[in-house]
Amino acid sequence: MKITDVRTYMHFSVWRNIIFVRIDTDEGIVGIGEATIRNKEMAVKAAIEEHIKPVIIGKSPFDIESFFNTTFIRDAWRGGAVFNSAISGVEMAMWDIVGQKLGVPVYNLLGGKLRTEVPVYANTWFMDAVTIDDFARDAAKVVDMGFRAMKWDPLKAAAPGSDERKRVEAGISCLKAVREAVGPDIELFIELHGSLSYDGALSYARQSEKYRPGFLEEPMHPDDFTGYRKLAVKCDVPIAAGERYFTRFGHRPVNEEGFYSIVQPDLSHCGGILETRKMAAAAETYGLKFAPHNSGGPVGTMASVMVDVLSPNFYYQEFSIENFDLSRKYFKEGLDYKDGCLAVSDSRPGLGLVPDWDEIGKESYQHIQTY
Repeated sequence: MKITDVRTYMHFSVWRNIIFVRIDTDEGIVGIGEATIRNKEMAVKAAIEEHIKPVIIGKSPFDIESFFNTTFIRDAWRGGAVFNSAISGVEMAMWDIVGQKLGVPVYNLLGGKLRTEVPVYANTWFMDAVTIDDFARDAAKVVDMGFRAMKWDPLKAAAPGSDERKRVEAGISCLKAVREAVGPDIELFIELHGSLSYDGALSYARQSEKYRPGFLEEPMHPDDFTGYRKLAVKCDVPIAAGERYFTRFGHRPVNEEGFYSIVQPDLSHCGGILETRKMAAAAETYGLKFAPHNSGGPVGTMASVMVDVLSPNFYYQEFSIENFDLSRKYFKEGLDYKDGCLAVSDSRPGLGLVPDWDEIGKESYQHIQTY
């Protein structure tokens, strides 16, 4: 079997463009991947179609380790979000082809499953929320959808232009309101987008403890290792991060530092399925939980699930609720969601999705900058 073509298709969804990757083969098997990245879509598209495509045309989709070795390990100018996202999207599609060819889901090619259901936490449920009451109301709706966990940035409840102290105060008030709205048994995960100083992060962490958040994600800039070392010894809330570190090499110092409890590689950016499998295993040796970041669509989600189901240290999978609509629109057989979990089945080969290529081919790209 040989790869004969590689294409990308972009579709605007809520706040950024989804990037689907299609790989064709000479046996008629078509694989799908995803390389969704905010603000740099056209760069990723060019990386895939102009730089990666010429490298893999005529190659076997089974040669995944060789592909990563060529495009990352041996590339003199490796690294960065754009090219790593391009690699990741293509690599996913290669795995999808291999699974379809052999008639098995990808996880059965990586060691087999430990679980048949993956608990997911809801994100993008608060897109229209402005006031604290809005966040509390929308959080209650998430519980009604069957989710037992959710994540959001409570600092967004602050008035525009607020200084750090005001943002922290508003963020705590928002967390309190959401906790009261959903009750004591729902997991609340806090995303802070690396926006606080050490002092602000420590203040938020200590005040948040009474509301029992499951983790604080990126309370400070991800390069502030000194701040994270200090925060880890003074904060009783688990710290999570990792979406902006790429490949096992980028995560090595994070694991070794020991100030995170939960690692969050994003499979759509960090090198793909096999690389994420290696990263999950590496984190396990350090006693760290594995909770993949995922701000992408159904393909990136299911690619993550392929690793989730076989990782002993798996914790929770991020899930954008917009994926319900994306799954219905672009897939003949899409996500299998029930009661806060995504299910897998040995009867669904590859990534377990059946794309509607006619619909995916009707691109709906919108130029948007969200800096």
